[in-house]
Amino acid sequence: MMLPRLFLGLIALVSVQTGTSEDFPTPFNTEPDASAKPMDATEAAKSFQALPPGCGVSVFAAEPDIQNPIALSWDSRGRLWVAENYTYGKKGVRLEMSLRDRVLIFEDTDWDGVADKRTVFTDDVQVLTSIEVGRGGTWLICCPQLLFIPDADGDDIPDGPPEVVLDGFTVAEANYHNFANGLRIGPDGWLYGRCGHSCPGLIGKPGTPDADRIPIKGGIWRYHPDTKIFEVLTHGTVNPWGHDWNKAGELFHINTVTGHLWHGIPGAHFQESYGESKNPYIFSRLSQHADHYHYDRSGKWQDSRDGEANEFGGGHSHIGMCIYQADHFPKDWHGKLLTWNQHGRRINRERLDRHGAGYVGRHEPDRIICGDDWFRGIEISTGPDGALYGLDWSDTGECHDHTGVHRTSGRIYKFAIGKPEKPDLSLLSKYDKSSIEQILNHPNIWHYRRWVAGLSHTSEIAAELHLYIENRSANSPTSRLRAIWALEQLKVPYDPSQWLSDDDEAIRSWAIRLITQHSPIDTINSTVRATKNLPTEAFLKMANYDPSGLVRLTLASTLQRLPGHQRASIASALAAHKEDAGDHNLPHIVWFGLIPLVETDPNALIKIAATTQWPLLRQWIARALGNQPEALENLLTLASEKPDIAVQILDGLDEAFKGLRKVPKPKNWEGVSGKLNYPEKIKALGVLFGDGKALDEVIATALNGELSFATRETALKTLIEAKPANLKEICSKLVGAKDLNQIAVRGLALYEDVEIGSLILKHFKSYRPDDEKAAFVEVLCSRAQWANLLLDEIRKGRISREEISPYQARQILALNDDPLSENLRKVWGDLRQSDGAKKELIEKMKASLTPESLAAADLGRGRMHFQMVCGACHKLYGSGGVIGPDLTGSGRSDLDYLLENIIDPGAIVPADYRMTIIKTKDGRLISGVLKSENDQTVTLALAAAETTVEKSSIDTRTISPASMMPEGLLLALNPEQIRDLIAYLKHPVQVPLPE
Repeated sequence: MMLPRLFLGLIALVSVQTGTSEDFPTPFNTEPDASAKPMDATEAAKSFQALPPGCGVSVFAAEPDIQNPIALSWDSRGRLWVAENYTYGKKGVRLEMSLRDRVLIFEDTDWDGVADKRTVFTDDVQVLTSIEVGRGGTWLICCPQLLFIPDADGDDIPDGPPEVVLDGFTVAEANYHNFANGLRIGPDGWLYGRCGHSCPGLIGKPGTPDADRIPIKGGIWRYHPDTKIFEVLTHGTVNPWGHDWNKAGELFHINTVTGHLWHGIPGAHFQESYGESKNPYIFSRLSQHADHYHYDRSGKWQDSRDGEANEFGGGHSHIGMCIYQADHFPKDWHGKLLTWNQHGRRINRERLDRHGAGYVGRHEPDRIICGDDWFRGIEISTGPDGALYGLDWSDTGECHDHTGVHRTSGRIYKFAIGKPEKPDLSLLSKYDKSSIEQILNHPNIWHYRRWVAGLSHTSEIAAELHLYIENRSANSPTSRLRAIWALEQLKVPYDPSQWLSDDDEAIRSWAIRLITQHSPIDTINSTVRATKNLPTEAFLKMANYDPSGLVRLTLASTLQRLPGHQRASIASALAAHKEDAGDHNLPHIVWFGLIPLVETDPNALIKIAATTQWPLLRQWIARALGNQPEALENLLTLASEKPDIAVQILDGLDEAFKGLRKVPKPKNWEGVSGKLNYPEKIKALGVLFGDGKALDEVIATALNGELSFATRETALKTLIEAKPANLKEICSKLVGAKDLNQIAVRGLALYEDVEIGSLILKHFKSYRPDDEKAAFVEVLCSRAQWANLLLDEIRKGRISREEISPYQARQILALNDDPLSENLRKVWGDLRQSDGAKKELIEKMKASLTPESLAAADLGRGRMHFQMVCGACHKLYGSGGVIGPDLTGSGRSDLDYLLENIIDPGAIVPADYRMTIIKTKDGRLISGVLKSENDQTVTLALAAAETTVEKSSIDTRTISPASMMPEGLLLALNPEQIRDLIAYLKHPVQVPLPE
């Protein structure tokens, strides 16, 4: 194996200051240990393990010549452009605006693996997260702006000040990561970028009114430099920080927490860690496009990280990405998706297999594992020689950098087999027939991408490209596809429809995209802004008969670009493919394209419901149309005429009516209800429609102790939704019944009667200690008189104070009843602390929770305290509530991280975790996190369960600026209990509860 080249080569690096300012601020570190520094760069290069055969590592550049590198790009001279970010701050500071960021250019003139020339292009920008070189200048994201710095003559001196192309990429006040990032010019000439979930933006040209801006909340976006069109291509995920295109031009990106690999299907809505889509008809969102995770989700999460090879892959955080499309590395690297795993300090490799209509990522063995604890890989890229180049942020913090920021370190490593020859870049400026053929077939896609970036329109080039594309027998599909992309970037008139019947599925897919590309998708509102004269007949034929699932997926994605009246026929043809019923993508993508028809053409949707081979699509159509009287009648008629699809329609209607107490009876109900062979579902609908006979039957079912729990549960839930006159009497009889009691108490919660509180407390000791008691305490805390009764029982010693969680204690405070709040303080304790007291408590806890103290902790009791204090809201190792973040993948091993988030949870509050407080007209107080909302109902996630409230029953609704996580969590525990809880939270594996 070749030994790594030495860092000593950097001594001879020549620095050129072209775009620099004399007053560039000196970067400073905020690490608490001023003496802390990373491993020597040369030694760090030697520490890499699991390298490909014959691969060596050289330090291409290191501090002080490169510091805090955050992004990179290449130019056609083979030079590496790097963005340095100094303005990123630690927690509490967010952005250090006394500093500035800069763009550097590195060149390896003798191609020995070490940069020997460094040029400053600009050092007068801030909040710099991304860079791309091309189209006559340099593109930067400097939040909240997308900038273009012109340099038409390529002399590395800006031709003028930065031009603000777009703005609205806001850095959220309640966050300090998930920034907009990721500039890359795509194969179609559009400029692509990324945005994190926690920094939502409103994007537009400078001066655009908010009402005319395009919202984005996580996902992939793109901008066309010529047409000036901006569109959000996909919505969702958490923090995408890497994307690339495979040889077929399919976009893939990586992500953190909710899944690491996603196929960038235009118009898709992807799963997020929390929050709901603003479009009320997005009923389900796509999960990741991989068959695995890079961490153990079942209980040993931290075993799968920390830089050691294992079966998982290193952890949940992924940064930087490329799909290797060169020939320098061995064949088992070709076409693989490569991404840095931050906690694992390694490259995760994914094999992208065609699967169904799309792709699935499969885990290949991890490689390039670094032994430097400071290594923080942040970007990976293929260079002109086919070698890999990796940026190292070089710091000790994790995702949230809780140890401060070490700004005076940073590295660029080069991973190469042997000594690569200096690549011949002369082809990049040649456009004769022979050169075009060579570049279209070049084994390293880097050369094609840089060549096409320099294209300018000439009829000769266009003619050669046309001839090349038409020669199907002699030229490969991949090279012909490259020629098509080149033709698109030449900006010459051409007709992509000629390739709709091509033999290759990727070319047919791209023909569809190119025909419709200037008709933007609005994935939030599904607004239709479509191009005229589209070949919809050809699209319809392909939807019916094309054998390729990828082509069908492209057509499904394209629905959102078509006029509304053209969508139904194509969607109907797609949804008739029975083989796609269980496909990971197609039912979702088709539904996303049909959503506008809910308002504009419901009859077309009902026709699709009648013919589709996809049960899920039929259910979504019923759910979307259930609240339209005429559509409801038509759906019921359809269900009665086609018994084999009735259950999907009825399930959809059940979801549509969730939270409603009464729905106008359809005119055809009496005629169709007897034909539907689903008695429990029909009775539930009958109650909702005001059918007295059905109501009597449901009451009898709920009270019949001989029937199964599931049957009685369904009946009781139906009654609570309908709220008949005798509901209080029914629920009072069942509040002591095993299993049904949690449901019965929800019905009793609807009535303002002090005796109900006494009735609940009478049965309290008989309830199970986990979920049952939590559900009852939640109800008792919803009314002041009931909460007082609960506190009196605690004061008398009949009920443990630990039955009230801090979350529920805050709900009592939210009732705004002064005597009740004083009673809570006396009996339970105080939740509120001053900022000074919080800081003092953090330091006190850090001093007492020493490694020796934590080693003596009782982890089983710590788990028990977690269930009482945290488990109502947070999931850990697959167990717990869902209204707060899953703690399994958080930075729990860091004591500072734990204490700061527990003691001062309101320091940074993402909008999706703010508490919604609803006061109903019947006097209840309901507080939780907004789960979903439509025109008629609001659903909140509470500690014990979700609750759906009709908007007509709401008196007031407010959003608290505070975190849903209350302060004072530790005030309810004694020092030993705190020690056990913190030790359990830090522990990397699940432990058993005490006997």
